Amino acid sequence: DAIVIRYINDNDEEYVVLIDAGHRGDGPKIEKHINRYTRSKKIDLAINTHPDDDHIGGFFYLVGRVPITKFWIHDPSLHKVNLENTLNEINKANLEKSLKFVVESLTDSKNLLSLIDQHGIERIEPFAGVSFEEISLKVVGPSIHYYESKLKSFRDYDVLLREEKALSMVKGIEEEWLFSEGIEEDKALLNKNNDRSNENNSSVVLLFEPQGRRYLFTADAGPEALLTAHNEYDLSNLNWLDVPHHGSIYNITSDLIEIFNPKVAYISCGNAKGSPSPSVVNVLKENGCKVYATSLSGNLLHNKIENRSGYSPATQL
Repeated sequence: DAIVIRYINDNDEEYVVLIDAGHRGDGPKIEKHINRYTRSKKIDLAINTHPDDDHIGGFFYLVGRVPITKFWIHDPSLHKVNLENTLNEINKANLEKSLKFVVESLTDSKNLLSLIDQHGIERIEPFAGVSFEEISLKVVGPSIHYYESKLKSFRDYDVLLREEKALSMVKGIEEEWLFSEGIEEDKALLNKNNDRSNENNSSVVLLFEPQGRRYLFTADAGPEALLTAHNEYDLSNLNWLDVPHHGSIYNITSDLIEIFNPKVAYISCGNAKGSPSPSVVNVLKENGCKVYATSLSGNLLHNKIENRSGYSPATQL
């Protein structure tokens, strides 16, 4: 994921916000986009929602090359999380998948925080209630209490064991998608296996409300985190939804789709098998939502964006 918001207010003042930065190889693409399509050629606010490599990677290129005024990023070290202790617990449990994902993420987070500090960029932790008032953007999740509860579970053997088993189930779930026979079965599949990953559920969830319209950015948050945010901030009746975790069947339920009731949904995903989940797309469409996905190759234009060389009109799924 890498999302650039370019906002121009009534005084013709431009603000540029970057939500995540994709993989490490995506940094130059983001730099090129900002230099070509913004006046200021800088980022007013950079946000790392969580430290998965497909969300944090591009920042290692951008920091120090593109001017960044402010950074929103969590710092696990401020919440009594010890990387060495986490490593020891995962090694003791002999959980290879958890070792790969959790340790790489915590290490990337630590390294990016160090790089941000080296360049003197102001940073704060994005917990519920934090806002960037210049463009009516606010954090609706996680709360500091919820975040810390997820961090503590990184060292809990039973939690790690459950996550290891869940990661092993992915192939079976992908095969189930191929046999959906109708909308009720699609809904059942969405509600069957929720993403309980502590790292994904610690993702920053953002609500953008320009001129009264409502845009929700969900990163890789799962149903538990999204429902918690809704209960605190009322996320119903959205104009636009960033479908969580690349349209995964694990990360949104039919009930949440009814609550969000988005007019338009965008799915950031590649061309991997099962991405986006057909069941997720079907339930969104059944709810009256127009659905688009970046998996349709090339640069896509939607709505009132001016014509751009190399872009083609976005088409609904």
